[in-house]
Parts: sequence; C-alpha cells; structure tokens
Amino acid sequence: MFATLGLETTDEAVYREMVESPALGVEEIAARLATSSDRVRACLDKLFELRLIQESFEAPGRFVAVEPAVGLQQLLARQHDELIERQRQIAASHASFVRMLAHTGTRPSDGGGVERLEGMDAVQRRLQELAREAVREVLTFMPGGPQSAAALRAARLNDGHAMDRGVTIRTIGLDGVREDAATLDYARWLTDQGGEFRTAASLPPRMVVVDGASALIPIDPDDTRKGALYLSGPALLAPLTALFDQTWERSAPLDSGPTLSGHERALLSYIAQGHTDEFAARQLHISPRTARRTMASIMERLGARSRFEAGLKAAQLSWL
Repeated sequence: MFATLGLETTDEAVYREMVESPALGVEEIAARLATSSDRVRACLDKLFELRLIQESFEAPGRFVAVEPAVGLQQLLARQHDELIERQRQIAASHASFVRMLAHTGTRPSDGGGVERLEGMDAVQRRLQELAREAVREVLTFMPGGPQSAAALRAARLNDGHAMDRGVTIRTIGLDGVREDAATLDYARWLTDQGGEFRTAASLPPRMVVVDGASALIPIDPDDTRKGALYLSGPALLAPLTALFDQTWERSAPLDSGPTLSGHERALLSYIAQGHTDEFAARQLHISPRTARRTMASIMERLGARSRFEAGLKAAQLSWL
C-alpha cells in the first residue's frame, strides 16, 4: 500500500520512527534502522516533499512528523488531483483520436479499418452482433453517470448472453453511478453473474472492445446519439486495449472496502491523532473496553496489523 503513495520501505520506517519517537535525531534513527545517516536524510527530504514531515516551530532546523491522518489526507488529495489530471489528458487524447478517425473512416477489410454506424439503432444492432460473436472478453467504458433504463436493459441482455458462454465482462463507470439505484443495481447484477465492475472519477469517451479485435467508439464524444465508429485490426485496437487496462488499474472495485459508522469514524479519528483508547472512550462516552473492541474490529476489517497502519489505510479510503 505504501508504495502506491510514493513511499519506499525505508521511507516508511523513518516516518514510523518519527511518529512513535519524536525526540529522535538523524543519527539515532539511522542506528535503530541499521542504515546510514545519509540514507535517513534522503528519506527526510522525500517525506518533507510529500508533506509528511514539517519543520518544528519550537526547534528550527529540526523536523517533526505530521499526524498520520492529516499527512496522508494531504498526500492522497494531491495524488487524487494528479490522477484526475492524467485521466483528463487521456480522455482528451482519446477524443482527438476518435475525431480523426471519424473524418478518415473506411469500411473494414480483412486487414482492419473503420466503419461509420449512423444513429443509435445501428449501434445497438452492432453491439448485439458483437455480444453474440465474443469468445474471450468484452471491455467497456461507461461514462456519463447514471445510465438510461433502455441502455441498462440492453446491457443486461448483451452481457448476459456473453457471460453464459464464459466471456469475461469488465466495465468501468463513473464514481457517481454508486449513487444511482438503477445503474448500481445493474453493476451488482453484473458482478453477481461473474463480471467485474469498477468506477473512476473521470473516464475517456464511451468505448466497447471485444476480444481485442474489434471496438465501438462514438463518432462524436459529446453526442453519442450520432452513432459510432466500428474499428477492427490490431493497429487500431492495441492502443484502445492498453488505455482500458491502464484505466482499470487506477479504478476502484465496486465493493472497494467496508464503511464506518459515525461512532467508529470518531473513534478512529481520535486514535489516528495519537490519543489513547481511554481518552477516546471518555470523549465518546463509552467504556475503554468497548473502544478497544471497536478498534480491533476496525483493524480487522482494514486488514491492518497496527494502529498506525490502520490510520494510513483509513486515510487512503477517505474514512478520515
């Protein structure tokens, strides 16, 4: 998990030492970790750049650790913004690619090519054909937020036929579909049938790729009702498949993790700030035993081996 945040093993170890023993200096940290002072200083530079440590107000020239919950929230927020920008750039490049093909389209031959499908009826007919012909996998971008009832019915029908034959279905929708009952119901139906569904904060234009051999993309990304381009051939399909795989890795599974009640969130917040179970229990008007039991349950659900790790994972999941 820490590697995804830009932290290597030694960076994490130095940060842990600074959180747990604030009075330690560079030489002492190096001795504890059995590494060199120069290596510790390099880690400090990286942690400072990531805003996980800051200069002490009381002792200028000395670094102190930022509270895990605060530091990780800042780091995750920055990475989230960078991810959104990368996805925006990908989407813009993909849209330019689509518009270029729309003006240079030719009917596919055995070597591949581009065919224009005018209107939604033509698109739906081709989707049905592709669903019947698929033998390995169907990859789909589902941008635009909540889907129409007609689109969801068609998706269930086509996906159902494909999955009945053992075809793998992977779909990525926008994060907002988690708040739409109808689209979320389709997503859960898909996963119940053996398909996979993930969400992302932003997506390239709508796209369906079948068996890495053919694809449908909109003629106009801003108005999908105008129709679609049918693409075939490895030269055109390889970059689209790579785009999907890259976006898939950065997307969140439909059930990406458990949620917290308000009571559990408050407890975890106190613990992440370095307070004891007893302090948190007093603030929440519960017994220390209840606080310990609740915290143990949270750690188990997070798969965390320590309270420190629980704080980091909770921040990554935006629980704090």
